[in-house]
Amino acid sequence: MVQSSASSSLQEPAALSVPSKAYTYRFFLSACFLVLVLFSLTFRHSSVGIFILCLMDWLFCADVLVRCAGKDIWEGRCTFAVLVTVCAGAGFVYSSLNTFLTTKLYGPVPDLFLYTALLITLALWAERRLSREKEKARVFIKKLDDFLPKSGRLCVDRRFRKVFANELQKGDLIYVKPGERLPADGILRKGKTSIDEQLITGNMLPTSKTVGSRVYAGTLNKSADVYIEVTDVLADSALMSVMNAIKQGERHRSTFKSVLDSFSSWLLPLLLLAAGGTYALWLHAYGTAHWFTYLGVFLFILGFACPVAFVFVAIFPFFFTRSGARRLKIKIQNMYVLEELFRADTVFFDKTGTLTYGELRVSGLYPAPDVTEKALLETIATAEQLVDGPFADAINLCAKEHKIRTKRLLCFDVLPGLGVEATCGGDKILAGRTQWLEERGIATSAKIATAAEAVVCVARNDKFLGYLTLSDELRPGAKEMIDLLKSLGKDVVLVSGDNETSVSVMARAAGIEKMNFNVLPKTKAEIISNLRALGKRVVMVGDGFNDIIALLRADGGVVFASGRNVYNNWVDVIVKGRDLFPVAHLFTLNKKLRRVVLSNALLAFLLNGMLAAWLLWRIPQQAGWVLPVGGALAVVLVIFLNSIRMIKIK
Repeated sequence: MVQSSASSSLQEPAALSVPSKAYTYRFFLSACFLVLVLFSLTFRHSSVGIFILCLMDWLFCADVLVRCAGKDIWEGRCTFAVLVTVCAGAGFVYSSLNTFLTTKLYGPVPDLFLYTALLITLALWAERRLSREKEKARVFIKKLDDFLPKSGRLCVDRRFRKVFANELQKGDLIYVKPGERLPADGILRKGKTSIDEQLITGNMLPTSKTVGSRVYAGTLNKSADVYIEVTDVLADSALMSVMNAIKQGERHRSTFKSVLDSFSSWLLPLLLLAAGGTYALWLHAYGTAHWFTYLGVFLFILGFACPVAFVFVAIFPFFFTRSGARRLKIKIQNMYVLEELFRADTVFFDKTGTLTYGELRVSGLYPAPDVTEKALLETIATAEQLVDGPFADAINLCAKEHKIRTKRLLCFDVLPGLGVEATCGGDKILAGRTQWLEERGIATSAKIATAAEAVVCVARNDKFLGYLTLSDELRPGAKEMIDLLKSLGKDVVLVSGDNETSVSVMARAAGIEKMNFNVLPKTKAEIISNLRALGKRVVMVGDGFNDIIALLRADGGVVFASGRNVYNNWVDVIVKGRDLFPVAHLFTLNKKLRRVVLSNALLAFLLNGMLAAWLLWRIPQQAGWVLPVGGALAVVLVIFLNSIRMIKIK
């Protein structure tokens, strides 16, 4: 369920509310104390001096962990900060009592000062990493203003005056040239043009606009000069509503909880039970007369049973998983999204640029009788060779692939929203909308009415030569990806700002039954928010600025990278491949990652527990500081080697 930031913060570990910079300087200071303690033990300095170094480590470095542990205990949470505070505190008390008491506590080592200092240093480092991940996930988006138009031409008494976009008022008449972004929402009052509305709707095709058409701030005028009456100032525009929704709304993710906190919730009670049980058995076997001396067994087990390798049970696998994912052309910026994808109930897909490439391609050539495909393609490529736009780009690419040589044009004219009129030699060529040619008295084909794709008709000297169809191509692996999601019991929904015909064609091709079309960015986000309010877990797979609110509102966001993805740092996963197979790889990554993290945790505690049992078994023979610390670091090496498996993902 979508929760407010206030309620979310109450459920998060207290350590995550601390700025990462607070952990940074404490970590480096603690590392210095650790080196000094190691130096003092190596050269057998005064045990009191070593105690003072560790005490300073507690007062000036571990203080943040102690405060966070106190808050977590007060609110009924058992977190990593609580685990480290209890275990490191037990080790410090054990070592301090052995330093100042004349009668030593019963235990296998004289002190655990170095081990305690090492545990504190690594815990600070781990909390610093977690805090930085949270800060990156909720970073203020600074580049949004780059999308906003800066100025506009205000028409006053038949003169143009350039003003700032935010100075325009409702009812003003503005003049917009081709290649400029509209500075406000409005109604087109004079002229005819095509406008690129991809920023708002996600539709890659320019939209034809005539007198009375609705236009939006931030969209790009492609074809001709137009006059627009302002109906909504920039502050109230559709684009600004998108900006405000992103700036003011933090990610409505599930409560941020690390693997370390999850393991700590059951590990600490287990350690307390093990230490208390061993102490009770010791008293039962040897009597209660020396209960205080035997307290050393309880403190030693509690202080040493939390392995330093515990810090790395998830960090090492996460690091190698990111490396392995890069080989699959996947950049994972939030590792926890893998679990969200696995647990998701509903997966939303955007159409243009996500389910499809977002690039028009010629899908069919349909010449008229007695006209060859080569002649048809040569004629339309000649007319479109100097035109800028997605239709012309697709036609010119097709001509290049078929090794068609275009002829030299004498002149050409682009008619916004209609087509191209060109002159080549003595021939007059028309290429554009079906209705436009029919208005010019040219009969077209009846089959065009049944075409579900974009159609460009061609005529030469008022004779119909045929037509070609253009469509956005479905990404390879789309159908297989949808089938996989369905087999996992997930609802798949196609949501797009495109029209019903375009969306339904791609939905059928991919095997998606549920779809929403003509959906604006805020509506996408509202659909996702409503589902999450019903307790559903939602993942959004998208591409384009118009998807960003939905991506941030979902439990997890996956985008396909492109040159216009200036918001890459705001999302969880970036797919850099051309097909949809990497989305399936995310499930494989999560499955293997869960196994490796769990095996790391078991190895860390079993190996460290075996080392502690062996040290207790050696009593009364005392072990130096090298044996427990060296053994603990050897466990870290085992965890490292086990985690390397994540580099290679099959």
